[in-house]
Amino acid sequence: MLTTMYSIKATFRFFFLFLSFAVLSSCSEEENKPTDTGFLHGLYIVNEGSFLSNNGSISYYDPDSAKLVNKLFQTINQRVLGDVVQSFGVADDKGFIVVNNSQKVEVVDMETFLSIGTITGTDYPRYFLKISKSKGYLTNGSFEGNVLVIDLHSLTVSDEITVGNGPENLIRWGDKVFVANSGGWTYDNKISVIDIDADVVTDSVVVGDNPIDLAADRSGNIWILCKGNVVYDQDWNIIDETDSEIYVISSDDLSVTKSFAIGQTGDYFNPVRLACSHDGNIIYYLEADGIYAMDITDTNPPGLPLISRSFYSIDVDQNDGTIFGLSANNFTADGYLFRYTPSGVLIDSMKVGIGPNGVVTN
Repeated sequence: MLTTMYSIKATFRFFFLFLSFAVLSSCSEEENKPTDTGFLHGLYIVNEGSFLSNNGSISYYDPDSAKLVNKLFQTINQRVLGDVVQSFGVADDKGFIVVNNSQKVEVVDMETFLSIGTITGTDYPRYFLKISKSKGYLTNGSFEGNVLVIDLHSLTVSDEITVGNGPENLIRWGDKVFVANSGGWTYDNKISVIDIDADVVTDSVVVGDNPIDLAADRSGNIWILCKGNVVYDQDWNIIDETDSEIYVISSDDLSVTKSFAIGQTGDYFNPVRLACSHDGNIIYYLEADGIYAMDITDTNPPGLPLISRSFYSIDVDQNDGTIFGLSANNFTADGYLFRYTPSGVLIDSMKVGIGPNGVVTN
């Protein structure tokens, strides 16, 4: 009888240990199992589409799985985005798709890419930037412009900050936001500086003609691409043109530390994009004959491009330094995304949407 009791206890103990091991193993497997985060992380390619054709789109690419999804918003939401998708911004779990000619910003859940709202009350929206968990900035206006203050909870415009003509891209450094006033359909040559706590312009810096893009290097210097000014006659013939230039200003005292021409009068090319490497050491900019790379300590621009190929736009992956070259294919068909190593070696290429103009990494 005693032997039987010990046998029963031993059997029960073995069963309990086996069950505990099974439960612990199951928990361990669940903890180690990769979490499917949907579209939360990856590359988001902004495709403008053809003007007045309502065929702008966002393409999604996952570098880990090599999964490419074109027309992501349309596929998930079963409706088109609209006319001229200008840019894409991220604020935590929300994505902000700026649709310029449709005068709106579509807001999506980053994991599912389902629409969660639409921001209206804009007439010429261009670029979105997250400022805090509750606030974002949106550049707006083709002539006299402003920066719209966006309430990220209600997805509404809560205030506006008057800046220059045709505000384009904007960048944050510390408690300041720098806004490139591109001139829009007129002219400008200033960078507006906004205090993000007070939501007011506190200063402006005179740079080259029609500043359109900005990037910050590792030291907090703000690099500004000024595309130059072009004047046309009534038949759209060019009658006057100025150099394309890069200006560098200190984010501390707002002084101009250097400037140089990258495109000459008469070349009929007005660059619109520059980017900084992921470590903040190299500035890349676009010219007619390709992508140029310049060390931030250099005083003169390079004589030859790093990548010799004609592109519509460029960007850089801020995670690993991959360079993106975007080909628009004359806006008559799907464009292409080319990926290069930081040294300029082609990795691969893929067909995306019509008129790709930028890549956002998240």
